[in-house]
Amino acid sequence: MPESFVWQQAEDEEFRLATALRRVSLFIELDLLAEDIERARELFGRLIHRYRHQFGVERLIDRFPALTLVTLIGHAALAYEQNKYWDTFWAELDLPHDAEFENLLRSKLRALLGNFGLREFPELRHQYVQVMAVHAGVPAHCLGDLVDVIEDHIAHGRDPSGAAVFEWLTEPGMEYRLGPLDVPVRNFLRYVGEVAVDIIDRIIDFAAYMLDHPEVANDLDLDTSTTGLPNLLLDELIDRLKVRPFGSATVEPAAVARQRRPVVSYSRIDDAIVLGIPYPAYSPETPWLVSFDGDAQKVYAERQWGYGDEDDQPATVVPVPRRVRQIVLDHPESGAHHRISLIDKDNPLLLFDSAGRQISAHSLLPRDEVIAVYPRAAELLDVRRRRPVPALEECTPAGWKEWRAQVCDLREVDEVRLKPERGKLGPVRQTRPTGAAELELPEPVDGVMTRSGLPVYGERPAVALPCSAAEPTVWRVRVRRSETGDWLADDEWESSDEPTELDPFEGLENGLLGLFDVVVSGPLGADLRHTLFLAEGLTVDHGVEFRLPEGDGLTPSRTELAGLTPLMLDRDVLEFDRTTREAEVRVRSGAREERLVVRPPHIAMRVDEVGAPARWQTAATVLAPEDLTEHAVVAVRVPGDVEVDIVLADKAGELVQIEQPQVSRGNVFHVPTRAFVDTARRFQHTALLARIDTADKTTHRVIVAVIRPPLLCTGAAIDRGRLACSGVRGTDDLAAHIWADTAPWRPPELVPIAPDGYGDLPVDLVDAGPLTVQVFIDDPWSVTPTPARPDSTAVHIDQPGWVTDPDPAREQLSRFLAGRGDPPAGSSALTDVWTVLAGPVDDDHAGRTLRAGLVRALLADPRSSLEALERSTIAQESFPALLIRTGLVEQDFGSPIRLGTAHSNPWLGCLMDIADLPWVKMRSPDAIGELVDILRNLGGQTLLNLLTGDRSGLRTGVFEAQSVVLHPLEPERIDEMKQELEIVPEALLDDSTRQAAMFEAFAQRMVWQSDPHCMTLASGTAGLFTPLWRASPRVHDIVKARNEVLDGADCTTHRWLLMSLQSLLLATLSRLTARGLLPSSVVSDSTREAWARLAELCPAMVGADVLIADALASYELNNNLIGVQP
Repeated sequence: MPESFVWQQAEDEEFRLATALRRVSLFIELDLLAEDIERARELFGRLIHRYRHQFGVERLIDRFPALTLVTLIGHAALAYEQNKYWDTFWAELDLPHDAEFENLLRSKLRALLGNFGLREFPELRHQYVQVMAVHAGVPAHCLGDLVDVIEDHIAHGRDPSGAAVFEWLTEPGMEYRLGPLDVPVRNFLRYVGEVAVDIIDRIIDFAAYMLDHPEVANDLDLDTSTTGLPNLLLDELIDRLKVRPFGSATVEPAAVARQRRPVVSYSRIDDAIVLGIPYPAYSPETPWLVSFDGDAQKVYAERQWGYGDEDDQPATVVPVPRRVRQIVLDHPESGAHHRISLIDKDNPLLLFDSAGRQISAHSLLPRDEVIAVYPRAAELLDVRRRRPVPALEECTPAGWKEWRAQVCDLREVDEVRLKPERGKLGPVRQTRPTGAAELELPEPVDGVMTRSGLPVYGERPAVALPCSAAEPTVWRVRVRRSETGDWLADDEWESSDEPTELDPFEGLENGLLGLFDVVVSGPLGADLRHTLFLAEGLTVDHGVEFRLPEGDGLTPSRTELAGLTPLMLDRDVLEFDRTTREAEVRVRSGAREERLVVRPPHIAMRVDEVGAPARWQTAATVLAPEDLTEHAVVAVRVPGDVEVDIVLADKAGELVQIEQPQVSRGNVFHVPTRAFVDTARRFQHTALLARIDTADKTTHRVIVAVIRPPLLCTGAAIDRGRLACSGVRGTDDLAAHIWADTAPWRPPELVPIAPDGYGDLPVDLVDAGPLTVQVFIDDPWSVTPTPARPDSTAVHIDQPGWVTDPDPAREQLSRFLAGRGDPPAGSSALTDVWTVLAGPVDDDHAGRTLRAGLVRALLADPRSSLEALERSTIAQESFPALLIRTGLVEQDFGSPIRLGTAHSNPWLGCLMDIADLPWVKMRSPDAIGELVDILRNLGGQTLLNLLTGDRSGLRTGVFEAQSVVLHPLEPERIDEMKQELEIVPEALLDDSTRQAAMFEAFAQRMVWQSDPHCMTLASGTAGLFTPLWRASPRVHDIVKARNEVLDGADCTTHRWLLMSLQSLLLATLSRLTARGLLPSSVVSDSTREAWARLAELCPAMVGADVLIADALASYELNNNLIGVQP
């Protein structure tokens, strides 16, 4: 071999680089300086110039693989420019472009990567330049766009963390968000998630620090060891921040930037997935509208007793009632709007840590217990061992049918992925490397929390460093007060050949108080970040094992508190009376003072349907004997070391039945209510008790439910402004829920009823029109949920008048319902108009007149009416029938004014977004990409295909001649087939969704066939193919295809086979009418009413057909508006 100086230099550099490359899996982890890359490139170029003819290029590459690889990837890091990589590569080497040499380098790339154990990214296949760019991390020329995206993310009030930025950018269905980033950065985010999260975190840390300390930009000591950022990125970042400091981005002011965000977590006590809803910054007395895949409910954020307006209120927790793709939260008064993607159909796996906190899809998994929630038919695989991960515990999360929640120990597991019953394997999720640092938390102080609900620790945590490998690893351990930029402790530690445990707060004085961030930085991809609340030296003694329910409160207790100097408390004893569940204590250390909440342990109980969200309470529930026949459970949660059984006692307190409960996590003891049915029927007046034996041999009896016969009120009237109830005289503990019939949007009023049958009617219900009254037993020591609507025991009271309201439009609507005025003309009452129409309306002349007036109010502004329906809490299954019956289905929903892009109801959202396509295309064509991603996410790829003119794939989920073979199946089997398709929720027009809709319609086939509307619809649609053909021959052929698949079927005997044909026929006619492609409606009133009845029975089928028809009509009028080619 040559012995020239150049050759010797190249061999020395090859050895150094090869040794370094074998220690990493990504090129960026080498953290080379620009000078290092330039030196390698210069040497490589000189070798090629001098020896290519002597040895040939291939031999030189094989002899100097590390030098070659650093030259190739280093060039991507320093000089990447889209589509110009090879041009600039040859220019830097001072060589003419050589296609043969270039192809050789391409073909050698994967072998070079494999030679040093570097990741090969098979997902990128033959995209050689992109593979090199991913290894380079974020090429210098691409960093500015990434910083802009991070800055914009934080400016809009989102969490300032790498995981949050990553989650938002890569949210399924929201691909447009990656648009501002260059392709290498997008790939880096997609394929190197754990390293990308660390880099984004470090960018945020440095940018925030530089904002507070701009002079640091001139610090010559800034490098990887002080910032954690690769040197190539650091230089470019400093230059960017000098020109545009972090925080200088211009965005619209957002109140949400000052608010906490909603959080999904797993309740291990209740085995339920729950949503923590933040307390609004403004107008907290108004409710959130929370939508679970379109099923909306109003949630009032709970204000904790004793908290002021300036306090950080704890989140209000509500269960996620079923499997959902997304959750949308809206609080218009405060400007807060949030959208949470929950289930990804391509990877239906949710992961939570041992405390129930959700783990980001791009974060490393802890080497600890995790809770994995996924479909029961799937498996969570240990990738290395190629077998399912063993489960320590397993259950079904409340309301999530056919899903499982498994507690898995990942201490010895390196990677996991989901193996679905059908389809592709999910992406690999890595656990934290065995060589990563861990934070070891002490036990939190029992019964003490912050005012926002965080646990409080009385001792410092410890950081455990792993044993070092061949060379010591340097770990940087920093601590700061949360939401500040200055570090209180910043130390470097070297791992040794023995495990090391250290105090991250070392050097800080005792008595630490407040919320702290602990950040441990080491190799890229192994960062550790944790936030915890410390009250160092705080101890408590509650004096009792638990507090017992007593009447409408809890038994009194006394808690003693103490703090080690310098921690001081404003009192050392807290007395809890019967009505006080928690108390506040002020803790001070030096100049810092915090207020903490002390809540002694107590017993809680519940009676809920099996699979329903748990509603824990400290007061007994009132039940009737027949209520026990429901598939429900009676449960009691008892802290401490106890033995419990559930018993039934008669009116005298004698035990008449004893059951041994099952015991679940968290000391929850539960028994099915059906176990007590026969005994409760026999005795009528009984009580369900929990008998609790403690370690000191004491037995406690706790009333969980009071069981008594239901009460029947025979009538009610208004007597001199008071409510008078008949048939209940002499009965104690009565109350009534009262609904105002002229204001059905209002919740019921609760009125106590005296033993003489009288109650004080609220003043605003006197002379307020007809009332509906439901009397019930309101035991002062029990809890009775407020019903959403009256049941069959309710009675009615006629009286003149209407309900007054501060909103003039609402009062006008109430007057109209009372027959004393015209329907409201303003849009502020449109949601209430929908509430009235969704309820019972008499079919007499007065009822028809009332309905016609309300429909006129809706038709005056179709778009506002749709938006008002989306803001309602009406069951979304009613939406298709409501749009049909009101005639809105034949109206144009387009509007030049868009209220936002995150819809609370997917179906209505798709209809509005399709209607807005022409406006968006005309006014802001760049926004089409965002709208396309939203439509793909909500409606599915089939919807986009229809909008581009591709009509393939429409035969799924329709009745055809062969559907008759399913006719003999039992209803239970049909329901099973439908539920199997719904295990993983998908977009509205995805195949599984439409097939499930078909089974829903199939289950209603005989109800429909025996309904008079069936014949009405058959006769009403008989002549409608001709106007459809005249309006659009292409749409006519699509509808005709549904008729052709029925060839050979006996549609006289099985008239239900025509359901899907009639549904699409009427939907296409209506949406073509809305677009002006038919001069006027060709659907008669009787046919429309029959179609509405079909929509009541089969809402999913009719809803899907309306959406299909809308996309067809849009393309028929406007052609391809979305720019995506079919």
